Amino acid sequence: MWTCGDDAIDSHESWPVPIVEALTTSFSAPGARVLLGQNADEAALDAVRALDRDVDTLAGLEPDSTDGQSRPFWADLVSGAATPTADTPTPEPTAVEPGDRVELILVSLPADAAATVSLDRLALMAAARLRFGGILAVYTHSDWNQGHLSDPTGAVIAAAQNADLLYLQHIVTLHTPVRDGQLRAAPTPAVAVDYEVARHRAIVPGLPAPHLRAHGDVLVFAQPSDPAGDHA
Repeated sequence: MWTCGDDAIDSHESWPVPIVEALTTSFSAPGARVLLGQNADEAALDAVRALDRDVDTLAGLEPDSTDGQSRPFWADLVSGAATPTADTPTPEPTAVEPGDRVELILVSLPADAAATVSLDRLALMAAARLRFGGILAVYTHSDWNQGHLSDPTGAVIAAAQNADLLYLQHIVTLHTPVRDGQLRAAPTPAVAVDYEVARHRAIVPGLPAPHLRAHGDVLVFAQPSDPAGDHA
């Protein structure tokens, strides 16, 4: 279990900077090559750059990428979204070349990822780009505010294992600070509004009221073999 520090993390954020920083420092060293999912925002990319890693984005992992047969999994793996602007000084080099094998891939998935993302494609893409010993870390969460439980963790694990990635661990990432041995929930206004809507939807038909989401989930996988070895 990872705590978030003194400040609460907005559970609406797909790429919370404290979690991106913790994953980057835990699973890579300075100078490492890191890929983030294509939906990564600039704050996440800047956080990785500030930790002296070479970073770019991995195309094709956005939530609506269920087109399946339209492109092979190896096409256009790296986009140019992480190219720094002239106003943003960053260490050189800052981008990961398309053919590079990388030390770390970070992906953020929504609760309904099993229905909206081609998880098998994601896992194959990651396995093809990770060097021997490289890490795939998937940040996600479960949700039942729509009246049913959405939990993508089982489907993500199955897809990664089908791509011959080694499942290492499941890390619970707290969104709320721990003070005096207790979680101190401090939801943002947007999260509080969503919670009240979900609570109303549950109470009206007599269902149990939902809880505020206090944590996310990180699934960690390793590349146990040399992806290029079979072609040597």
